[in-house]
Amino acid sequence: MSLSSRRRWFVPLVLGGLGLAASGLLAQRAVSAQQVVVDGPTTNALTTVTPLLQLRALGLATQRPLLVQLQISTTADFAQLVVDSSFVTNDTLAPIQVTRPLPSDVQVFWRLKVRAANGISYDSPTIGPRLVPPWLTLRAPNSASGNSFDIRRPLFVWSAAPLVASAGPWTFDLDITANNRTEVGVAGLRDTTFRPGTELQANTSYRWNVRASLRAGESIRVSSQGSFVITDPPLPTTTLLFQNFPNPFPSATSFSTCFWFDVGEPGATVKLDVLDIRGNAVRSIVPGRDGVSQFAAGRYGRGAPGSNSNCDNRFVWDGTADDGRTVAPGVYIARFTANNAAASFRRIVFRGR
Repeated sequence: MSLSSRRRWFVPLVLGGLGLAASGLLAQRAVSAQQVVVDGPTTNALTTVTPLLQLRALGLATQRPLLVQLQISTTADFAQLVVDSSFVTNDTLAPIQVTRPLPSDVQVFWRLKVRAANGISYDSPTIGPRLVPPWLTLRAPNSASGNSFDIRRPLFVWSAAPLVASAGPWTFDLDITANNRTEVGVAGLRDTTFRPGTELQANTSYRWNVRASLRAGESIRVSSQGSFVITDPPLPTTTLLFQNFPNPFPSATSFSTCFWFDVGEPGATVKLDVLDIRGNAVRSIVPGRDGVSQFAAGRYGRGAPGSNSNCDNRFVWDGTADDGRTVAPGVYIARFTANNAAASFRRIVFRGR
């Protein structure tokens, strides 16, 4: 074979090899162009408990239908799934509406797993964490240190997380309690405000709670952080000591216990002491550090109307003795006297520190 003949055979072989390499590179590029993406809210905090997501299946138009699996978990390793659902679609751009509310006030992660018609599976990148809003939030009155009102029918306000129409609407049951007993109860509310139809009692410590429910059966109940009271503006006609609160104490919302008392006569000399169970003096509440023991007719111990507290910090006990030491847990006695009237007593339970 001549040199020219050898050259003619060599050139096609080289070109053929280059053609095979180029073909393989194109195939690799085609495979790398095939991917699955899940779009959704980009902010860290979601604004709804039923977010709208979207599938983007890139380069898979010729591999339809697609079997799509949506997974939402409270952990990044997807060990705690709260959503695990599948559907078939011919769309490479498809909205995915979450129709069951995600768990209240938790972080979630989501991803898609897609199987194409050729049997190849694709996983989307994991998105998250995203914070799910609380299903239910009590707005007012809801101060941890308590609220006070000078009206007998205060307005109660709460809010519920937005959700897709097919999952709702929310309905609400509201209870107003005193001494662990329901004083006002109403069910099936659709609004997020409520004003009692009857007047609440003055000088009583109340709490309130709301249960939010969906027709599929999901529900959540939230209780107020602290208590609220109705103050009675007219001057009292009698002198008396009310039961301290919270009792027992400390509680989840209060470090100390609060004393309320009424003075029905002007210029009364008041004395309020904490005694141990044997009658030994532990702490003088009145007179306190300010030395005041004479009081005009009026109501004492309440927080100012409209304030974020239902207690006047001059008339509290934090579980310490007059010398500043913390006393032992147990039962103590509040002794109250005004002028020459007989003493009145209230039982106090101190949980200790």
